[in-house]
Amino acid sequence: MADHPANHPNAIALDKGAQLTSESVEVARIWITNGAGSNVLIDAGILEDPTVFGYLIADTIRHAARAYAGTWGIDEDAALQAIVDGVGTELREQFTTITTIQEGTIN
Repeated sequence: MADHPANHPNAIALDKGAQLTSESVEVARIWITNGAGSNVLIDAGILEDPTVFGYLIADTIRHAARAYAGTWGIDEDAALQAIVDGVGTELREQFTTITTIQEGTIN
């Protein structure tokens, strides 16, 4: 399907080692648009326990730190700290308003 986000020209390519099988399930998708904020889609029906989603986010943050280190040539620990600082600030200050675009298991 050409209009599926995975087929979007700016989607992250999965051809560089992603080991997806018929048992793989997408849990979240995040898109940003310059000047227009973000779109975050989460299928909460995949992981019943929200604590497990927290573990997945922590793992995602660690992968992000490694990606920033490799892409921008910065220290991985410094990248991790910057990401954690950003998460902490956003959770404390709630700079943005969250708008539900689709009620139910995906938002």
